[in-house]
Amino acid sequence: MEDQKVLPDESSVSLVREVRAEEDEEDFRSCCEDDEVWKETEEVVKEEEREELDEFSVNMFFKGISLADTGDSGSGFSGIGVVMERSADSPVIQVQKKLDFYVEESVADYLAIMDGLTEAVQNKIHRVYAFTDSASLYDQITSEEKLDNPLLMALRERILEHTRSLEEFVLKLVPSTNLLRPLQLAQVAIGVISCSVKGDKSLENCSICCEDKLSLMMITMKCSHKFCSHCMRTYVDGKVQSSQVPIRCPQLRCKYYISTAECRSFLPLASYESLERAQAEANVLHSDGIYCPYPNCSVLLDPRECLSTRASSSSQSDNSCVECPVCRRFICVECGVPWHLSMSCEEYQNLPLEERDAADITLHRLAQNKRWRRCQQCRRMIELTQGCYHMTCW
Repeated sequence: MEDQKVLPDESSVSLVREVRAEEDEEDFRSCCEDDEVWKETEEVVKEEEREELDEFSVNMFFKGISLADTGDSGSGFSGIGVVMERSADSPVIQVQKKLDFYVEESVADYLAIMDGLTEAVQNKIHRVYAFTDSASLYDQITSEEKLDNPLLMALRERILEHTRSLEEFVLKLVPSTNLLRPLQLAQVAIGVISCSVKGDKSLENCSICCEDKLSLMMITMKCSHKFCSHCMRTYVDGKVQSSQVPIRCPQLRCKYYISTAECRSFLPLASYESLERAQAEANVLHSDGIYCPYPNCSVLLDPRECLSTRASSSSQSDNSCVECPVCRRFICVECGVPWHLSMSCEEYQNLPLEERDAADITLHRLAQNKRWRRCQQCRRMIELTQGCYHMTCW
């Protein structure tokens, strides 16, 4: 049932092929047509593989896809997705990229595995067990046959150079259902929303850019308004950068707020993480969150959490005083400023705006101790050393 092939080279890198006989695979597919069965099978396979992993090993699932434009067969979009599973206590490594140029899907697969190997080396991974659903890529990588395509030859050589720097590299051929996660990453990278029948070239008009876009790239919001994924990505990124969250539907006069879950279908990983951070900050602000008033800190914090974690050794006892968890300096929650020691919030707020600087507060305290007075006209501090109490402005 298994056919193993090893690529002979000096680095003892093994490339193992596990291919079911065609009739067995068809039987297996026919009895597992239900998506849930496929999902359970995939989870069982991955769970078994995960047991063998340590901190220096990964299971790498990679996929490259390309979508040609309707008019010109030499143009379109190409993207890659890579998911690397590590040991149970290590986070998953993900690579998602929209290529700056259009390539054939076979080339996109090559670029996916190459970027995956590069990322693995950067993360100090020593052993890579890679999975592909491309029989042609598998045959080309594991064989030493000369390729007709010079680009694929160059890419294959680059890939083999990467594998020689590893202790072990294994390439396995698996069903396409095992690569659903990297496929989704690649699809989102190029703006594909739905997985319709391959070859679907139907067009729909986007009400933002007013251009006809492939139906595969159109997203329908829960408010029923429809836009292309590229316009929605630009729109959401702009709102996040200007901290305008939650985000409303871009349709004029529509009052629907787009959920974070909806954005996952068209936002790349980096943009989605930025949206989550902006949403979290907005939630804190709506629950009386404040920014640290010190210019070289300015972190967003929740005063309630800071109150509970205030240093026990602190001499500050007022409930309006909290300690910034980042810069460890004290803040007055009521006034939203650096803590004004020996001055109540009422006294601070009675100060003129131009005298609320830390240096001015220090002068104010000193004036209280020395019993200095201010000239009512020029606001200078005056000390009585001799004579009467009458003051003449300078």
